[in-house]
Amino acid sequence: MESIIFLATALVLFAIAVLFPFFLQWLAQENVLFTTVKEGTMKGVMHGDSLRFFIMSFAGYHLNAPGKPGYKSDEPDWQVLYHGKQNTNNFTETDDDFYDDRSWWMKRLGLYWVGWPWEAKVYVYPFEWNEAITDKSGNATILIRAEATDHVYAADFTYGIRTEEAKTHSPENLPIEALTFLTVAIRNPYRALFSGEDWLWRVTAAVNRHARSFIGAKNYNKLVTPSKDVTTAIKSVEFSQPIIKLNEKLFDDSTEESKPPYGLFGRYGVEIRTADLQWFRLAGSSKKELDEAATKEYVAGRNAKAITIEARARATALKSRLNVIKAAGNEGMLLAQLDAMQESSKGASNTVVWANNPFIPFSKMPKSSD
Repeated sequence: MESIIFLATALVLFAIAVLFPFFLQWLAQENVLFTTVKEGTMKGVMHGDSLRFFIMSFAGYHLNAPGKPGYKSDEPDWQVLYHGKQNTNNFTETDDDFYDDRSWWMKRLGLYWVGWPWEAKVYVYPFEWNEAITDKSGNATILIRAEATDHVYAADFTYGIRTEEAKTHSPENLPIEALTFLTVAIRNPYRALFSGEDWLWRVTAAVNRHARSFIGAKNYNKLVTPSKDVTTAIKSVEFSQPIIKLNEKLFDDSTEESKPPYGLFGRYGVEIRTADLQWFRLAGSSKKELDEAATKEYVAGRNAKAITIEARARATALKSRLNVIKAAGNEGMLLAQLDAMQESSKGASNTVVWANNPFIPFSKMPKSSD
């Protein structure tokens, strides 16, 4: 009997030992007692309406958390700091384990301690964004997302910024819509989430303002013509670089009322990494008519250019041919006549009658001086 009780107890303990990690993972998925953090993201832990701390999982980086390893008093609290090889923060310890003070078993299970449910909870907030994607046809587009979110991205994440109600250079004033892919990383989650403003809304507003200014400085043909100068401008000088500079200074930072910190980085803890204009196209209720009109104008311009080039080529060829005929004398005139007869005889019903050699008399004319 005792052996049966012992065996049953052993089986129960074994089952608990096996199932306990799965139970902890289930709790972590519900953000109860524990949580898990996806690589490259951060979560905030709250006590009521006040922040207690942030948790981050990002190889080579740690949070500038008060009282934690690697804390720098000369850097803002909760700033994301790089401690990896060749870092510029004077960190001699480059191993991630040095900055991770969790117990070994929590590291093993990938868990982070949140706290007792009555005193701590993971911060969850409503978030709306346009996720940048490529559709089945290979075209750049956006997927509109809106859901309750419990994390922010410390690693690069690409958002789609759609610009509407832009207009081309006056007096043309054609309505244009554009799509920009913006790669963003959160460098201070506290400023991003608790600055009192929606960080993505501020980023979107700043990018849209620049995009409208960029489009408003050009006419439609200048935008759609794939010339070298426009391509370069779109990729870097005129479009991308000013957007990236928003990290350091926003449009309203130049006012007397503004006070440091400045830019998206200083005010909202956001860093724009890249900005790529994907497309721009005619918009508005009369889009079809505007498209057709703009296309006709563009094609007409190309056709006119082609006709001019062809006419110049024919004139050059004719001048060269006349010079050769003059230099060859009677033989050149005869050859020109034979070529003309051959060309005229093409076709099933064409008949050529040789009545005389009308070109030979011209060979006796004096040559004109060039």
